[in-house]
Amino acid sequence: MEGRMQRSVTGGGLVLFAAVALGLSEPAAAEAQALGRLYIEALDAEGRVVPGLTTRDFIVLEDDARADIVSAEQVGPMKVALLIDNGDRMSELAAFYPLRDATEAFLDTLGPEHEVALFTIARNLQRRVDFTRDREALQASVDDIVLDSGAGTVLLDGIRQTWERYYEGDETLPVMVLILTNGRETSRNYNDTTYRALVETLIARGVMVNVLQLSASGGSIRGGNVSTMPGYARNIASNTGGVYETITTATGMPEWLRRYAERLNAHYAEVSKRYRVLYEPPAPRGAQISAGARPGVNIRLFVDLRMDQ
Repeated sequence: MEGRMQRSVTGGGLVLFAAVALGLSEPAAAEAQALGRLYIEALDAEGRVVPGLTTRDFIVLEDDARADIVSAEQVGPMKVALLIDNGDRMSELAAFYPLRDATEAFLDTLGPEHEVALFTIARNLQRRVDFTRDREALQASVDDIVLDSGAGTVLLDGIRQTWERYYEGDETLPVMVLILTNGRETSRNYNDTTYRALVETLIARGVMVNVLQLSASGGSIRGGNVSTMPGYARNIASNTGGVYETITTATGMPEWLRRYAERLNAHYAEVSKRYRVLYEPPAPRGAQISAGARPGVNIRLFVDLRMDQ
């Protein structure tokens, strides 16, 4: 939610800060975080990003209580985990060559400043290439992927293990892009509590999960059931501010991935104007967040980096 209400507060050293206020729209999610999180767009009078701002250039209040700011970092570049379902359903849908073409289109289109890692999620999570800007190495690994005709897909384990093992945890713009089918989800030991904990972790750490699901029938969730691979995928994408789309023909995947990379590029152009500000919230939490910046910096306030739908 973008801030609207204007107010003024006085920062340290008698510097006047212009501020905007936000209602806390998701207090439960905010309480789950050890640190408060805020995104502040910072522009000069000509609408250009103000670089090099630090914790001393911002102020954050919850209601009238001033918070101690821990860090202030400009958002980006993206750190993108590309997770590919190479299980039995992908084999049945004869998607091997379209899959290779789709990843090539994605890697060629995504801005070169962003790091990408490659994983497959049939049977278990396998890291193919760690985070890198080397597009040739990534594509060469995609070309070596073998479809596993006897394996289900570990969607939930793949997402959780990718986050826990291969991200540092402090990225300003972590993104996952999943190429899935509507095949079998074979992750183990998930109930309502453990699934909710996974989703809350992704939300709290700002991970945006995006899904392209290949299905010969075009279906997504039958009978509203979340406990299927398409059901989980749609639910996670929705909760993390990502995109969930289905496609009925494998030959359509390259164009979709090319267009989606363009969409990510455009999204990054917007959110890279913002700083991620982490702060120690007061106890109890306030009903409103206010923030300000040093003179000469025009700001807008955001609670997340969700992509426009």
